[in-house]
Amino acid sequence: MTKTAYAEIHLPALRRNYAQAKRLAGSARVWAVVKSDAYGHGLTRVALALPHADGFALIQPDDAVTLRHAGIGAPILLLEGALEEGDIDTAAQHRLELVLRSEHQLQWLLKKARPVTVWVKVNTGMNRFGFTPERALAVVRQLQATSFCRVAGLMTHFACADQLGTPLDEPWRRFMQVVEATGLPFTAANSAAVLRETRTHGAAVRVGGLLYNNNPFYPDTRLWSEAIEPVMRFAARIVHVDTLRAGDSIGYGAAFTASHDMRIGIVGAGYGDGYPRAAPSGTPVLVGGQRAALVGRVAMNVLAIDLSALPAVQIGDEVTLWGAPGLSCDEIAWCCGTISEELQCALTSRVPIRQIVVDSTVPAPSDEQTSPAQCLAHL
Repeated sequence: MTKTAYAEIHLPALRRNYAQAKRLAGSARVWAVVKSDAYGHGLTRVALALPHADGFALIQPDDAVTLRHAGIGAPILLLEGALEEGDIDTAAQHRLELVLRSEHQLQWLLKKARPVTVWVKVNTGMNRFGFTPERALAVVRQLQATSFCRVAGLMTHFACADQLGTPLDEPWRRFMQVVEATGLPFTAANSAAVLRETRTHGAAVRVGGLLYNNNPFYPDTRLWSEAIEPVMRFAARIVHVDTLRAGDSIGYGAAFTASHDMRIGIVGAGYGDGYPRAAPSGTPVLVGGQRAALVGRVAMNVLAIDLSALPAVQIGDEVTLWGAPGLSCDEIAWCCGTISEELQCALTSRVPIRQIVVDSTVPAPSDEQTSPAQCLAHL
């Protein structure tokens, strides 16, 4: 069956973004965060594309086991630790590092007495998981007294790292109480903290959004680097072109009414593919590198765009919905009142993925020419 919507995952851009994260992190190790199917980019696809990564971080133990079975030997950190008691055994068997963030996890760990590596989480204001600074210090000492548990370090997660107007001084002070008392290495920085606070880099940073070209401060770009490239491009084909007369409305709820005659293109993508239904009229798309605007409500399988200024565009032409120079996923998310991570994770399984393995702009070596099939693998 012909698909009118599709996504491209550009692995060379992913690798360059990881290299950029390494430069920003200085001497700290960089864990690539691949939770939620690598933010919709594909768990094993992303991990295998980063063979030299310092490590990976995710939530589900089953996903970690999947990476081990795929041949990933790098350290893997379970960001929420054991989700059930048996995950302690899984961690020991597959060399997974655990975040220890609650009393019930501590009891599981002591009961199992399996050889595992843990990072003790300190609650510095997120107030979801973690121990108070005072309790964290006692937990560290208790675990260090065992013969089976290696405490690799301390962890925290800042609630407001992505809000440039909110200082990190108070959560940092709380965290440093435990760091200084124990002398342990620490991991504190996500993508936002990596970009704004070098003091938080510690022994390792956890980089998710930055890998996938998601600016945590958008629309503020002061700390954002143009060297960070889009990895996911979401696109679709125009399936119909028509004229909307002045006074005519289009789509569900007649949400848009033309004030003048307009040339309208119907694009074969909608919220059933992962394009946000919340996108309002005026949300931009790219057609042949030129901007056009959404009109009317997004439907399950189609959306409409204004082609009045693009008379040459025809049925079958490609429309970039996000993820190209000049049209970031951040901008589309901003139009919808959300963040780019939500859009990327919402891409549905019905959308075929075209995996870009090598740069089309880089010539292949003369003694080993790369075929188009190698450049664009359909997975």
